[in-house]
Amino acid sequence: MIRRHFLGRLVTGATGLALAGKAGRPLTASPESRPASQAQPPAAASGISAKALDLHKKAVIIDGHNDSLIEHWARKESYDLGLDWPAYQADLRRMKAGGLTAMNSMVGGAEIVQGLDIWAGMYENVDKHPRDFLLALKPEDILRAKTEGQVALIGQLEGCPLLHNSLRILDVMRRLGVRVAGLTHGEGGGEFDLQAAKSPFGYCTPDEREKARKDPGALTGFGREAVAELNRLGIVVDLAHANDAAFYETIALSKKPVEFSHGAVFALTPHWRALTDDQLKALAANGGVIGIAVYPGFISQDPEKQTLQRFVDHVEYVCEKAGDDHVGFGSDYDGMGELVPVLPSYAEMPRLTQLMLDRGFSAETILKFWGGNFLRVMREAAAQS
Repeated sequence: MIRRHFLGRLVTGATGLALAGKAGRPLTASPESRPASQAQPPAAASGISAKALDLHKKAVIIDGHNDSLIEHWARKESYDLGLDWPAYQADLRRMKAGGLTAMNSMVGGAEIVQGLDIWAGMYENVDKHPRDFLLALKPEDILRAKTEGQVALIGQLEGCPLLHNSLRILDVMRRLGVRVAGLTHGEGGGEFDLQAAKSPFGYCTPDEREKARKDPGALTGFGREAVAELNRLGIVVDLAHANDAAFYETIALSKKPVEFSHGAVFALTPHWRALTDDQLKALAANGGVIGIAVYPGFISQDPEKQTLQRFVDHVEYVCEKAGDDHVGFGSDYDGMGELVPVLPSYAEMPRLTQLMLDRGFSAETILKFWGGNFLRVMREAAAQS
């Protein structure tokens, strides 16, 4: 999530309760929303070869990060993803048109009231559209969604201040359905933050990155406890917004593979939200996965190079430096404001399959990229030690 600067921090005290509750936050359909039209299957995509379409249909496609529900929360609009939402980047029609199987759906992180409200939105979609959505509580649910033509919603925290330093609340989050937990959304140094210093954001130099990995502001005491408990509970640790020192400490502590759900490659885009070569190697040694985001500023610092071809360059780089077991798709849809993603929506995903085939990626690597790697990490996290 990029545009909202810790929007959940706004939900505090009595004002927050009114804002997030039913009395103060009527969930209405936007004037721009409309009942969903019939989804076009991937086979209807123009300019896509039969080979690419067949491969795309086989893929278990998992998006490492989606911000649609919190964006609906921020705009005070209905959580119903079954409607067409042209002002957003994701809705059910486009998910099905592109063949999406599952997505890590952001369900809060900063404030408990906000998080519970977004969880209500998750359940509303599953209850209202039982043939289209299911809540993924175990990896097998994702495979069931693929078989039955549904979209599996995976609860993902983006930051953990809402835990208030309580492992009991973390277990409650697990019971609600959280299966991926970002340790931070960039916050740090606060009473309930899991890292001791904030994460920088923006473009930077290699020297700044090297200095940052030695910064003392890594995990807090509770942050270390939380990593161990997440491992025990079978919840995937997500380092997408962690500062560099916290990234390396978590990699050293975690007994299970982690993920960097949405980001990019520093060698191609010198951004704080992109992984350096050393980080890619550490991630691979851990067995983890990085999801490449379609956020333009992560793909290139040069607006002229913010293209889908450049996106594939990031995928290719991870394969070369870390191996094809460690790369995936992490869109960040509805988390980038008015920016146009390099892949505009889920509906265009077959284009990416075609482009990867054209670039010489094997079918096996493409299937790993689209979801095989994220699914493996979920399975390993869920397995009993």
